[in-house]
Amino acid sequence: MKDVTHTPLFECILRGEIDGSSYDLENDYQCIKMQLDGAEKKLQLRFINDDYKIILEFYQTTITCFTILPEKSSGSTSLTSFYRGQFKFNNNLHEITAQGKYYYYLSFLGNDAIELFAKRVTLSLSRLNS
Repeated sequence: MKDVTHTPLFECILRGEIDGSSYDLENDYQCIKMQLDGAEKKLQLRFINDDYKIILEFYQTTITCFTILPEKSSGSTSLTSFYRGQFKFNNNLHEITAQGKYYYYLSFLGNDAIELFAKRVTLSLSRLNS
């Protein structure tokens, strides 16, 4: 598992290493599932390729923007942007809320997007069918 909660501002989280294995969510993986658990305030995205799955989880989540175009969703499974950014509050830019939440931006092929606050963000990698 890789904790990406404190990734530097605007640094791309699409590519990197998880437990010594490289990943590239933009070019090598397709998003097959998005699931929000309202009771736990957890958003989970599942990505797969021919051999592996990656589970991206946002904990204590508050979604601020969710734009998914159903008629295009079959072509929008590739994540094209994922980073921690700033948000505007009281006409000022901030990195973290008073509750300790950070702001994340995710964009998919076809202009689909999610923006959210989360207290913790993790990526886990495992073999398919394990």
